[in-house]
Amino acid sequence: MSNERADVRSIDAIDRFRVSVVEFIDAGRVSITEADSDLDRNIIWLEREQAPHWTRQIRKRQELVTRAKSDLYRKQMQSGAKDGRASVVDEKVALQRAMRRLEEAETKLKATRKWARRLEQQRITFKASMSGFSVTVDHDLPHAVGLLKKITENLESYLDLSPPDLRRLIAPEEPATEEASMRRTGEETPDSKPEDDPRMELET
Repeated sequence: MSNERADVRSIDAIDRFRVSVVEFIDAGRVSITEADSDLDRNIIWLEREQAPHWTRQIRKRQELVTRAKSDLYRKQMQSGAKDGRASVVDEKVALQRAMRRLEEAETKLKATRKWARRLEQQRITFKASMSGFSVTVDHDLPHAVGLLKKITENLESYLDLSPPDLRRLIAPEEPATEEASMRRTGEETPDSKPEDDPRMELET
C-alpha cells in the first residue's frame, strides 16, 4: 500500500479552484466561438458582399470603357469628315480613366476571391489546431470540475462525522462475568454450598 497521505488544509481553497476552472471553461468556449464567428463573418462578407459588388462594378466599368471608345471613335470620324484636326484629348483621357477603373475593379475581384479562399483554408487549419483545446474545454475540464465537487462533498461529510468517545476507547467497559450474571438472575453459583443456607440449619 502507498504511504502517501492527502494534505488538505482548506476545503474553501478547493471550492475556489473549482470556480476558477468553471470560469476558464466559459472563457475558453467563448474565445473559440468568437474566433470561429469572426472567420465565418469575414468569409461571408467577401463571398456574399464584396465579390458580387466588384462583379457589378466590372460590368458597369466595361460599359463606361465601351462608351469612352465610342466617343473617341465618333470624335475622330467627325474630324476626318471636316478635314480638320479637332482635339480628341478629352476623349482619350476619359478612355484611359475608364480603363484604369475597369482594371481596378478586376484587381479587386481577384483579391476578394483570393482572400476568401485563403480564409477558408485558415478556418480549416484553425479548427484542426483547436480540436485538442475544444476537447479539453468541453470534456476534460468539466470532468475535473465534477471530481473536485465530489472531493469537497466527501471532505465535508468526513468533517460532519461525530468524534469517537475517547473515554470508551481508553477504559472500555469490562464484560460481565458469569458469576455476576448468575447472581443477577438469582441462580446458585458454583461457590455457594447448601449447608451455608440458614434454612437448612433450622430444619435440622
